[in-house]
Amino acid sequence: MENLKNVLFFYSSFTAKSGRIEYGIYCLVNILLSLLALDLYRNVNLDNEKILNIFYSCLIFLFTFVPMQAVTTRRLRELNANPTFVVFNFIPILNIAFKYSYYW
Repeated sequence: MENLKNVLFFYSSFTAKSGRIEYGIYCLVNILLSLLALDLYRNVNLDNEKILNIFYSCLIFLFTFVPMQAVTTRRLRELNANPTFVVFNFIPILNIAFKYSYYW
């Protein structure tokens, strides 16, 4: 019950810590909403009213971006890792370089 309270009320908080269950809930919701947005985008037809699906899919991605970044920062804080690793999500080339340097 505590995890659901955190999901509903602290979705944009970068200050606390987040456990595995809370992070898993965010990831599951993010995956489901991303699949919905991709399905909407796939059904776009430029000749009729389905052009609004582009707007809806972009809206879904925008509304899920900040909460996912917040819970990732909180989860990194729980793992005693540096929360500035979230910056790698904004710069894809750094993200790829960091992943490959980790395996070497």
